[in-house]
Amino acid sequence: MKKILLLLASLTFANHSQAELSLSNAEVLGFDSQRLERIAPHMQGYIDSGKLAGTLTFIAKDGKVAYLKAQGMRDKENGIPMTEDTIFRIYSMTKPITAVAALTLWEQGKFNMHEPISKYLPEFNNMQVYVSGEGENMVTKPASKQIKIKDLFMHTAGLSYGFNPTPLDALYREKLYSLRDADADTFIKALAALPLAHEPGAKWTYGFSTDVVGRLVEVISGMSLGDYMQKHIFAPLDMQDTGFYVRKENHGRFSEVYTANEQGQTILTTEEPLGDYLTDPKVHSGGGGLTSTVKDYFKFAQMLLNKGELNGVRILSRKTVEYMSSDQLAPHQKPFDANVPGEGFGLAMSVTTDPARMDFLSSKGNYGWGGMASTYFRIDPQENLIMIAMAQFIPMGFHPYHDDFRNLVYQALD
Repeated sequence: MKKILLLLASLTFANHSQAELSLSNAEVLGFDSQRLERIAPHMQGYIDSGKLAGTLTFIAKDGKVAYLKAQGMRDKENGIPMTEDTIFRIYSMTKPITAVAALTLWEQGKFNMHEPISKYLPEFNNMQVYVSGEGENMVTKPASKQIKIKDLFMHTAGLSYGFNPTPLDALYREKLYSLRDADADTFIKALAALPLAHEPGAKWTYGFSTDVVGRLVEVISGMSLGDYMQKHIFAPLDMQDTGFYVRKENHGRFSEVYTANEQGQTILTTEEPLGDYLTDPKVHSGGGGLTSTVKDYFKFAQMLLNKGELNGVRILSRKTVEYMSSDQLAPHQKPFDANVPGEGFGLAMSVTTDPARMDFLSSKGNYGWGGMASTYFRIDPQENLIMIAMAQFIPMGFHPYHDDFRNLVYQALD
């Protein structure tokens, strides 16, 4: 045993309604404690340089917390420090939760993956595919096939987000970004009226697909997406601080969110893409609408790592989680991103298929996703490991602290 031992808080859950705090030795869990100590000063470098206001980094192994460190500020302007119970906008880390909600219905036989989404949302029945041009001169053609429900889980439907500098994405921005205060039915119908970026199933394109999955949950269940998640995921897993808005009594724990100005300096974001999250929105965005804490997301991730169960509460079957976390992309759809050639894609999450082709340390079969405001998680079944990194800076990847964190976690494994 090394002379310097890192004693860290470990959350163990006696049941699904109450968390107990105990101490766990990181070295007993298989970490070199001196190497773990490299994480904090590296994160502090991002803070001291003014790139990030604050970070919250977390590692769990074998179901126990090996590392948990809050650094910097959640509200820099008012001098409010980052804390372990800070509430974050998790944006696209919503996607795996939406997928799990839908998969609970799939397990009940409420829909099949090969079915067209138009069976449940008829507005998607006669889709057009973008060919060329822009504005009034835009040329489209009828899609040769329907969007399958599985295409939505995999982002192979052809729906875009409007993020790219293309005429089609400009149309998405024009028609959809002003609908923030519309109801879910209005938004989905406006989305279905837009052309697809390509034929369904032709390739991977990041877009509003998981929002459609969320709407599918609402149509089949007869409940709002938030209410369905509360009943079937959040309450069973005791995720007390996760939802589509932050309750008034918790506003003081809600982090500010930052971005960069034209000079690259970190400043407060003046207009958030999905609103302020302080009141219940009309649209529960299955693709990016949730807020959460590290503690809550750990419970969700541990449920997945446990193959669908946590503390005696089963959310999904073992085989469903294996299916969700397996690479689903066909050869013609790879790589889904030219920057990650060793990465495939499952249902609403990326999956490492070839660690040797990655640009950072990894294990085959590890999976997870990130959020637009620089939130990040990975689950590694080989190492029985969960890593979560939270910050609030838009866009994700502008400051690659999460890539550094991932390397720092793996290099500390003893």
